[in-house]
Amino acid sequence: MRRNLIRIFLVSAAVFLSACTSASSLPLPEKEEGMRGELGIDKNINEATIDQYLNRDDAVYRDMRMLVDEADYEAIGGDSYLSGYVEGFEIVPYPYLCNVTGLPEAVGNTYTGATLFTQNEDGTYTANYEESMQILEDLFPKDKTIFLMCGGGGYAGMTKKLLAGSGWNEEKIYDAGGFWYYKGKHAVSLKREENGRTYYDFHKAPYHLIDFSVLHPLEGYEPEQPVQSTEKESTSETSSLIQQLKDEAEMQQKIDSGEAFALYVYLPGCTSCASFRPVLDEFISGSDITIYQISYTALEGKDNAVTERVSYTPSVLIFENGEVKGFLDPASDADLTYYKTSAAFSEWISQYLDTDTVNGNIENTAEPCESSCSVLGG
Repeated sequence: MRRNLIRIFLVSAAVFLSACTSASSLPLPEKEEGMRGELGIDKNINEATIDQYLNRDDAVYRDMRMLVDEADYEAIGGDSYLSGYVEGFEIVPYPYLCNVTGLPEAVGNTYTGATLFTQNEDGTYTANYEESMQILEDLFPKDKTIFLMCGGGGYAGMTKKLLAGSGWNEEKIYDAGGFWYYKGKHAVSLKREENGRTYYDFHKAPYHLIDFSVLHPLEGYEPEQPVQSTEKESTSETSSLIQQLKDEAEMQQKIDSGEAFALYVYLPGCTSCASFRPVLDEFISGSDITIYQISYTALEGKDNAVTERVSYTPSVLIFENGEVKGFLDPASDADLTYYKTSAAFSEWISQYLDTDTVNGNIENTAEPCESSCSVLGG
């Protein structure tokens, strides 16, 4: 009996010591030297060592990049696309959490639409929605160690500042650097080449969507529509002729009315949508009809007339008597010409709706269906 008690004690002690080691074996955060330190990248836990700290029960892992970033990170040797990530990390785009400042001049601007928080000039942070703090706490639990990564380390460092400035324990947050420099054994690739084309399998990424259309803005905050982040500003005349549908219920109500109308479906961060939007704006400003638009993110996971047809954005559907009468598909070679100019788009839409012919000089020079516009990730 005594021997059994000793065995139980030793096993319990081993379990206890193992748990203590798991919780305390991390070095305190310490910034690198030089420019990497300016970004906030940790000296001890970074791209070179992160493999040693994966799969911890007391930690969460977050990659702060967008699926497709408007900023031109290729200009500094990076990648504007989420081409891959480290296994165990979940994707939470920092530009949706807070306004981005201090990017290198060479990369230009990133997303400038709605954000959960605003960083003020004095470095403090203001919540923009009633749900902002709850979402932040759900995504970054305060009782866990938090490992952050991004492309080069910048968004990760910005996230650490946001968390520290919002009440998180800075000693439990590590900026583990950038995926662009990761050489470990746990890389998950989302980029593939087939038949001379590049595809990004975004659907494989553990991605946390922040749908601003269902949040409640606090008094004084006037969020921009997310679509404006990747597209040129519309004129006041154009804005009056394009109507945002906020969710599936509002879209379905419009369809059920039986009215003939055009529906533009876009995806926030879609570079092809950004290239097509000036053409669409020029058409709208020169025509006499209203275009309705909806973000595919508001329809994701739903079963309806749009999701059963749309695999890529930008797409345009014509509804009449509750049915789809026309579908402009960016994945169809036959439809590509209609994306090029407002005159070509006018030619297509006039097959279904009574509208004036529009002739313009704006040309969409981008491919209408880059892989970034896939709602299926391929």
